[in-house]
Amino acid sequence: MYKLLFACIFLSVTGVTFGQTKKSSSFIDEEIRIPVPKSELYVRMRGNPNKPLIINLHGGPGGYSGIDIKLMGPGLESHYLMAWLDQRGCGKSPVSSDSTLLNVSQYIEDLNIVVDTLISRYHKTKINLIGTSWGGMYGFLYVLNHQKKVGAYACVDGKANSQYQNSSLIEHELRLIEKKLGQNPSQKERETLLAMQEDLQRIKSSNFEKFYLDVNRIKHEYPPKLGFNAYFADTSKIISTKSILADSALLTLMKYSPKEYLAIGPKAERVNRAFRNNPDYNNMNIEPELRKVKIPVSVIQGEKDYVVGIKHAHLIYDALTDLSPEKKELHIIPNTGHVPAIENPVILNEILNSFFGKHAVD
Repeated sequence: MYKLLFACIFLSVTGVTFGQTKKSSSFIDEEIRIPVPKSELYVRMRGNPNKPLIINLHGGPGGYSGIDIKLMGPGLESHYLMAWLDQRGCGKSPVSSDSTLLNVSQYIEDLNIVVDTLISRYHKTKINLIGTSWGGMYGFLYVLNHQKKVGAYACVDGKANSQYQNSSLIEHELRLIEKKLGQNPSQKERETLLAMQEDLQRIKSSNFEKFYLDVNRIKHEYPPKLGFNAYFADTSKIISTKSILADSALLTLMKYSPKEYLAIGPKAERVNRAFRNNPDYNNMNIEPELRKVKIPVSVIQGEKDYVVGIKHAHLIYDALTDLSPEKKELHIIPNTGHVPAIENPVILNEILNSFFGKHAVD
């Protein structure tokens, strides 16, 4: 099963149009490991240490940060000190020997240790955050618990309401099934559609208690049968794990050997299974809590992101009721799915640099 997760979490792209990060005497590239309860976390520090510090929170749960250095690093590292963090059990952080620590509250504690360590090490007053996908919710959870330590936050295709996320994708698929059933399909296709319809209704009424296998069905197995991709508007941007492994320059940039890179797939499965088989995580809804957020926030989403639901960014933006229009932004990137860093990196770079240029705190 980890191969399925690997396909969605670990993606690369050819032809990224960011300029190369300009190296200077003020550019650093350091690997550090930060102790946390019963483990340690890997952080790659790249950029200008004299500029505001931004911690990147990758997606998943179970993703990794290495590919973000390729996709977002060139547009940010000249202007900021970037901390590319691998979350507990992910990427170049060690396998989590205790799966009971793969949970939201432990991840918040972990991130707070990272924040305090980096503030002290690099002599900052606060940190700033970018969170993508699951990292988008993770970032908001941290802000809600430790708001005084954060200067500004950019949420990229993140979520705040898991119930909306899950139901939105299922409802989209059920609508597509109804449409296809009304187009006089063959008997075999009709049976397939009716079986999917029945299974989606089961999942919808399950309360998402044991969701690990089901979430792979609704995100990966059923969409191609229904004529869409939940993650990408332009599926030509997806390249295989094999292609990543053949890209020696990318592996060198990420500091992975082929063997190390292949090892992150099983690690992703372990982390994702622990989270996805937890009904509290699957039904987490922090939308009402967002009224407490007082720091500047940029909410960014691809127009055709079916993974979190195409209106999720609007939901988040509207829930930030204590922020004036000067302190919150909403950006919907056209013809883009769940991964704008791959499908539309130039626009994403412009949004992030404009936002943090105005609001990042050093």
